[in-house]
Amino acid sequence: MLPKSERLRRAKDFALLSQKGRAVFGPLFTLRFRPSQTPTKIGFVASAKIFKTAVSRNRAKRRLREATRGLKPDWPKQMDLLFVLKPGVLTAEFPDLVAAMKHAFDKIPEAMTRPPKPRPPKARRKTSIVYREEV
Repeated sequence: MLPKSERLRRAKDFALLSQKGRAVFGPLFTLRFRPSQTPTKIGFVASAKIFKTAVSRNRAKRRLREATRGLKPDWPKQMDLLFVLKPGVLTAEFPDLVAAMKHAFDKIPEAMTRPPKPRPPKARRKTSIVYREEV
């Protein structure tokens, strides 16, 4: 498991990434990211709509966690990263997972040069995290 200092843990971080983060799409996952003032932190999301059982959700996240651990020197610096997993993660070979992650990390600088696409907030209340300005 990744140490606490390298994990996204707060609901605010996940909400900001889903609403204001940029995305890199791949066949095994979607990588959402945004610049941060702190060292790189990583989070994983496995939807219950896609992975029906807790066993499959946890296995998918474990596989990606292990792949990220091996790529630690290649992590982008000072970024918050959120991997939204797709069903192919469970059946893909491990070297393919690692290659997909390297490819996603390589696409981040290109995605940063494009202007962000505005997304309407999903929150219903103005007091929600996604309505407030970024910290």
